[in-house]
Amino acid sequence: MQSSETKVKSFRVSEEVTEHIQRLMQERQLTTNQLFEEFIQLADKQSPDPLIDEENSVLETTLNQIASLFQERALRLEKQQKETQRMTIQYAETIRELEDSVVKESEELHREYEAKVMQHQEELEQFQQQLDQLHTNKQNLLNTLELEKQSAKEELKVHKKTIFDLEGTIRKLEESQTQLNRQNQSLMDTVDELKSKTRRSDQLEEENQKLHLEVQLLRREKETLEKSMSEQIELAVLRERNKSLDKS
Repeated sequence: MQSSETKVKSFRVSEEVTEHIQRLMQERQLTTNQLFEEFIQLADKQSPDPLIDEENSVLETTLNQIASLFQERALRLEKQQKETQRMTIQYAETIRELEDSVVKESEELHREYEAKVMQHQEELEQFQQQLDQLHTNKQNLLNTLELEKQSAKEELKVHKKTIFDLEGTIRKLEESQTQLNRQNQSLMDTVDELKSKTRRSDQLEEENQKLHLEVQLLRREKETLEKSMSEQIELAVLRERNKSLDKS
């Protein structure tokens, strides 16, 4: 803009025209056609000047350059506006998606929170019931323990009396055991004596069996001898008879 202003002034444009063009360029409220019309109206108001044609030509060229700059700027602004609109739409869409996501996540978190609160409440109630049950069990155990202590004291008295009686019985049993040991020793001595006699009896029995066998053998030999003698006698009698028969 500063270069355009300098260029216009270098061709001796009137101060009024220059200021008006600068003001319009700064305000950016007129189109190129409106700028030309405004320039023509201003030119008509000026007094005839031999340099006006030359200035008009220069101004026309300058205005064409300004119009070109305005068109380029308008295109850039339009492009920027479209990009801004696109970014705005994209931003709005992103914001909407984020809001939807936040809402959904918030609802999900709220549901999870309520579910966890309910679960924790149920667990707390269960723990409270368990705690109450534990207190009840503890009290029952304490009562049972007290009863067992009393019972144990009574049983201890009974056991002490039983132990005392057992100790007396054990002393008696020890005395009886001593007496039985003496009797047992006497019996052992008798048994040893009986064993000795038994061994002697066994020996006598063995000798008796041997003698019995010898007697049986002698009896058999006697019977054999008697039988042999009887046969010999019979033979002798037969021979004598035969001899007597032969003599007759």
